[in-house]
Amino acid sequence: MNETAPEIIENVRLEEGLNFGLTSASLPNRTLEVFGGIQGETVDIRLFAHKAGRGYAQVIKAHTPSSERVIPSCPYFGDCTGCTFQHINYIHQLQLKHRIVTAEFEKAELFGIDISPVVPSDEESGYRNHARLSIYHANLGFVNRFSRRHIQIDHCRIMNPGINKVLAGLQGKCGETRQISIRYGSNKDNYLIQPKLVKANVDIESGQKEYHDILLGHNFCISAASFFQVNNPQAEKMANLIKNHLNLSGSETLVDAYAGVGTFAVLLSPDCKRVIAIEESAAAVKDACLNISGIDNIELIQSKTEDVINQFEGQMDALILDPSRSGAHPSVLATICQNPPRNLVYVACDPSSLARDLKILLAGPFELSSVIPVDMFPQTYHVETLALLKCKL
Repeated sequence: MNETAPEIIENVRLEEGLNFGLTSASLPNRTLEVFGGIQGETVDIRLFAHKAGRGYAQVIKAHTPSSERVIPSCPYFGDCTGCTFQHINYIHQLQLKHRIVTAEFEKAELFGIDISPVVPSDEESGYRNHARLSIYHANLGFVNRFSRRHIQIDHCRIMNPGINKVLAGLQGKCGETRQISIRYGSNKDNYLIQPKLVKANVDIESGQKEYHDILLGHNFCISAASFFQVNNPQAEKMANLIKNHLNLSGSETLVDAYAGVGTFAVLLSPDCKRVIAIEESAAAVKDACLNISGIDNIELIQSKTEDVINQFEGQMDALILDPSRSGAHPSVLATICQNPPRNLVYVACDPSSLARDLKILLAGPFELSSVIPVDMFPQTYHVETLALLKCKL
């Protein structure tokens, strides 16, 4: 990209382009993925980079703006590429996320599946409890994913106010490191800031090993290396949806695979006779040990799920699969198809991986009860999806 003389292309018609929430533009010699547009608009765009017939561009002017277009509330929108949907009204954001999930299912040849409307977030901004910021010349911000330029950010609209408070206090004072992670427990008002800052002249404690938060009345400890949902109210909604589907009576054995810090195991343990939580990460298991303290019906196993899931043949009444973005290990899917639980919940942060794995499960002994997308990440293209299945045998 030549920043002093960027290429401007005028009067471009935008088409649907679900990749990373971008629209697309077909030109005679290339296809562009376009940030900041809405399908059907005619716009002027600035080219970022292109090669081999493909490239990236950004809308700089809409000649025929969509009725779904709104003025972004964030002054950094466009320079910062984190919020791909901030120029789109929230109802249409939810519709686009529904289309993203539908498109991935159709790519996997899963046709005719009824996908529920996306569960909206109560908060469209200020919801996120975790920020990972890039640092350049002591200034905190984000890196534009197309131009690779560092954009200083003094206030992020989607971050919890507690994180923005820390951001303001550290801005311009963190030259000793290139990245910083800020996590905030809004229900406990405590922080985890990593790495520890020793040279910054600020009255802000850093280097904490863990932070604490509350979901549905339960206390959770989360260390720096562990995953925790970034939108607490939506995580609580998701837990309740899972609970309702599993329809637990108190006599069941629930297996929580890829259990992380034990979130679902803890939240569902009052409704089960026995909970088996499986997690590979040593850091997450250490946290989970603290989180299940005092709950005597949870058994915690540190292992890869694929190495131990076959040990519970005939014991699983219910199963939660909550794998990483890459999806469940093939041997896990094979095992549960051979020894299916009565009810299964698949929690997915990537619709493509979910569709791929669902195709295997539905070819086996399972049928879908429902597919429910949940908006954990307003203003972005990301969407969490619950697939609720039951054994048809």
